[in-house]
Amino acid sequence: MLSGKHAHDRDLTPSQEHYLRAIWEVRTRRGYARLADLARELDVTPATLSVGLKPLEARRLVAHDDQRFLLLTPAGERVAREVHHRFVVLRSLLADVLSVPKATAEREADLIEHDVSAATTERIVDFLKLLQEDREVGSLFRARFDAFHRSCGPSRACADCGLACLTAPPR
Repeated sequence: MLSGKHAHDRDLTPSQEHYLRAIWEVRTRRGYARLADLARELDVTPATLSVGLKPLEARRLVAHDDQRFLLLTPAGERVAREVHHRFVVLRSLLADVLSVPKATAEREADLIEHDVSAATTERIVDFLKLLQEDREVGSLFRARFDAFHRSCGPSRACADCGLACLTAPPR
């Protein structure tokens, strides 16, 4: 498990986690991360990014080198890797298992990554590994899931039904 913390125990905002992950990803891809590169990656203005980085700098998660490139401190890199791990796991679950279109899976994994605990992430990893390593289970799951169509199709009533279709009837 990458982190023993639960989602509700984290003390960074989703935006701060997102900034850390973006710095790590840009540095991994390019070897460096300038403020302009990161602002473009995050689709924010450099001024907005500067304001957003201040608390991360104050907490010593982000620093600058002699050329003013963004660096992650060891603590900042640890958090960035944890967030990236949750993102990749969730994106894989959405795209590879649930067949959510890639762009949607990216966008929604990006939203969910901040709210899922390390323990839940690791259980999802176990599920993904089961489907990958046990070919019989993986093939059976995919065939059955691809062919499955719930009897009560999505409708406006779903929001009001209390998920009765997922609740076992009382015995």
